[in-house]
Amino acid sequence: MLVVTLLAYGCPVQAIVMAFGLDDETVREWLKKAGLHCEGVHSYFMEKESRDLEQIQADEIKAKTQGGSVWMAMAMMVSTRLWLGGVVGVSRDKSLVRALAAQVRQ
Repeated sequence: MLVVTLLAYGCPVQAIVMAFGLDDETVREWLKKAGLHCEGVHSYFMEKESRDLEQIQADEIKAKTQGGSVWMAMAMMVSTRLWLGGVVGVSRDKSLVRALAAQVRQ
């Protein structure tokens, strides 16, 4: 549980491997399993009941990476602050917004 918590807060896999003497593949497998579990929990709660999507707040930010910059578009339900989804694209254009809208509609 400690390793998954550290991963959730952005601790690099290599740092965890060195700190705890674990195998690199073991940590990566735990990360993959935790991610799949989180996806399942998120899907369960998103599909469990219909949402009142009268007010949705959407925004985008430019994020710098080692390979350049990307745009991240995100949307949330105003009344509950529930995160509805997000998409990443190399350019800030209509396709980025359309992909986000499609995800929210789904």
